Amino acid sequence: MPKKTTLQKRRLNVLVILLLITGFVLSSCKSKNNEPENKVVPESTHTVQIEATLNPPAASNPSSSTPTLLPAKPASNAASQAGLIVFSMSDGEYKHLFAYHPSYLSVTRLTADAWDDESPSVSPDGTRIAYISNRFGIHDIFIWDLVNNTLTQMTNSNNYEGTISWSNDGSYIVYDVYQNDHFDLIIQSVNDLSEAPIQLTDGTSNNFQPAWSPDGSQLAFVSDRNGRNEIWLAKLHDPAERFVKIIGSLEANFSHPSWSPDGTTLAICKQDNSNKIILVKTDSLDAEPAEIGYGEDPAWMPDGSGILATINQPNQTEIIAYAATDHHLMLPPIKMDGYLAGYDWKAGNLFQSVQGWMSHNVFPQPAPLWSDEPSVTVGENGRRSLVDLQGVDAPQPSLSDAVDDSFSALRSLVDEKVGWDFLGILENAVLPPTSKDYPGIPENWLYTGRAIALNLAPYEAGWMVTTREEFAGELYWRVWIKCKVQDGTCGKPLETPIWDFNSRYEGDILAYENGGRMLPAPSGYWIDFTDLALRYGWKRLPSLNNWRSYFQGIQFNVYVLKEELSWTQALLEIYPPDQVAIILGSEQ
Repeated sequence: MPKKTTLQKRRLNVLVILLLITGFVLSSCKSKNNEPENKVVPESTHTVQIEATLNPPAASNPSSSTPTLLPAKPASNAASQAGLIVFSMSDGEYKHLFAYHPSYLSVTRLTADAWDDESPSVSPDGTRIAYISNRFGIHDIFIWDLVNNTLTQMTNSNNYEGTISWSNDGSYIVYDVYQNDHFDLIIQSVNDLSEAPIQLTDGTSNNFQPAWSPDGSQLAFVSDRNGRNEIWLAKLHDPAERFVKIIGSLEANFSHPSWSPDGTTLAICKQDNSNKIILVKTDSLDAEPAEIGYGEDPAWMPDGSGILATINQPNQTEIIAYAATDHHLMLPPIKMDGYLAGYDWKAGNLFQSVQGWMSHNVFPQPAPLWSDEPSVTVGENGRRSLVDLQGVDAPQPSLSDAVDDSFSALRSLVDEKVGWDFLGILENAVLPPTSKDYPGIPENWLYTGRAIALNLAPYEAGWMVTTREEFAGELYWRVWIKCKVQDGTCGKPLETPIWDFNSRYEGDILAYENGGRMLPAPSGYWIDFTDLALRYGWKRLPSLNNWRSYFQGIQFNVYVLKEELSWTQALLEIYPPDQVAIILGSEQ
């Protein structure tokens, strides 16, 4: 159980310096050359050719593992009007770009290189994709011209660039940049790279996830200037009332604003006890928002008839779509092969542009992340042995021979990603059958040799934090690890408030009753350990009903590689029935 200490807490000062923009002609806006030196300025820009290795098509495209709901059809006018979903997804050790349509195109890999490509945003005409990539170490913005097959690097700074949105004429992009420990919004010309970028927000609060309105006159974005994540508008035509709050609450956070094609409505994710998609009419803010269903990260269909959303279940991600009018389910949940890191749905020439790219490039599935190589021969009774974990510090550093290779591969990748051996010390690996069990845990997976309990020392030191996620009445936690090197070459800044368990020990009655309290996202760069673990099959467990008063019941640091086995089956995989009876007896 952690000591009754307090993690360092930081509150952002509420300060907004309004940038007066005299008109929508962006070239006449205030240039960043006239801003203070702490504003981000691209060091250089250049154009390079796509560096993808061409591979001969396989007999069946292994990158198309998620089927369409209807048989895939050749290009047609209907397919062109329907457009495509372009998304980033966990793919082996990295995140790559994919294209998909539920009726016209199965999931198709667009990139497959040894770096992360994330947060895609498609130009209005469907010919270009803007996205962030760390191909040169830092997350910079690139624009991929699908027609001419060229890649233009738009930013080249030591700061992290994130969410991107296009202007209605495709001449400009707006994006958020993490500098001086907070996010600001930047507008940059796509056509004239010599034109100085414009910083739209400034201060100590976070302003991120911008979305440009279809008429080009407004930007919707997320701001935490009042303590919680709210949705604001930046009115580019109105210097007298530049920034206006759209929606906010002391009881909820809001994120990922997305404009309807007609510019009248924002689809927004509301995060309280669960994640829900709501619709807000921007011309009648006094009206009650309409709740359309569960999900997050909304994106409108090109014709405005519905809204795409993701449902992040405890250990998998699904996409779903709701009708914009009567909110019925237009697209049933479709399981994706990994965690999604941004997506966009556009029509225009995107279908033809992607088809042209696909005609010259086919990428295979990435190599398996690990292989199960038994260290000890499986017995005639089918039982596996426990094997020692080399270089791991734990009370009993052993795991089942069925999962030790996966753990070792995960440990190596995490070490490479964050720069320190996070899994080199564990609170627990396997528990012997005769060990004293934690009370109140009906099925303790640590007995099976298929579970690990993360070391809590990094949590106490502020090098590990958790974000709260609820689904179908069950509570889960996402674990984030702080990068050793904080120069932007590792991880990403957090945008979601974290949960502070230790506040229950500070005399705050409300925090005690709630099992902790929400805190603003800490500064710095972090790696999503939960995502990395899931790629290797290690899944998190839900908190028990007593988690608010019993720390072990939180289970936020326990990860299990079940491989479809029940708890009893997993026990019988390594122990004879009489030893399993000892464990079962300790649970009574």
